[in-house]
Amino acid sequence: MKKHILPSLAVAIAAVLATCGCANNEEVKDYRVEIATPFGTMKARLYDDTPLHRDNFMNLVRSGAYDSLLFHRVIRSFMIQGGDPDSRHARKNAELGNNSIGPDIPAEIVYPAHFHKRGALAAARQSDSVNPERKSSGSQFYIVQGRQHREQELSECETIHNNKIRSRIYKEIMKFYADSLQMLQDAGDAEALSEMQFRIVERVEQIGIERGEIVSMPENVRDVYREFGGTPHLDMEYTVFGEVYEGLEVIDSIASVAVTPPRMRPGMDIWMVIREIKK
Repeated sequence: MKKHILPSLAVAIAAVLATCGCANNEEVKDYRVEIATPFGTMKARLYDDTPLHRDNFMNLVRSGAYDSLLFHRVIRSFMIQGGDPDSRHARKNAELGNNSIGPDIPAEIVYPAHFHKRGALAAARQSDSVNPERKSSGSQFYIVQGRQHREQELSECETIHNNKIRSRIYKEIMKFYADSLQMLQDAGDAEALSEMQFRIVERVEQIGIERGEIVSMPENVRDVYREFGGTPHLDMEYTVFGEVYEGLEVIDSIASVAVTPPRMRPGMDIWMVIREIKK
């Protein structure tokens, strides 16, 4: 393929109500879809606690917006990505992955309840440099193939993520401390300068924990990554809004096709047709 990455208050309330089955006195909706491809059909369910992504995806499915679009970006042991409207009947040399249907969607990152295990269905997005709020593409999505990870790799992913968050928060709050630090440095007060720097580090950690952005990877999540695989370095960076529960072998087949760098477009057109599974 900052500000708070957790859902907005309105989204969070809607998710809680949906989860307990009391939103508008209606039962929880168990939305499921079939994703047909040249290599077979996958079945996926969508999560109720990511309601913006769930409803947007279902609206696109029901309108036929995904029909004949391509999985335009495929990286073995990582993921398969599709949903660019420009991919329908695209020329063989066309550069894909730059377009989307509809506006971006606010992030709904619900970690560790949802993470990038094998089969995870998640929303693609633009990079942090132009999208610091981690808003999702209106239509592009990816499905995780991933691989199994050793314990050391998982610990490294956790450390890298938390250090990235610390760096982000440090840059965010330095505007409140920069002048004071400069004054102490100009005055040559090394002791006071050191004390303030220590307080800044403490404040960064406090903010990260309060926001739920500095985290420890739960043992049950580690177990899944060790035994079944996934892409843990994407956790808390992208919204996971569903999972493939049948047809995981189709992901492997698609991920094995020959691709052309650097865009990693498959040499053959891998189309999709997505339909709602009626209860």
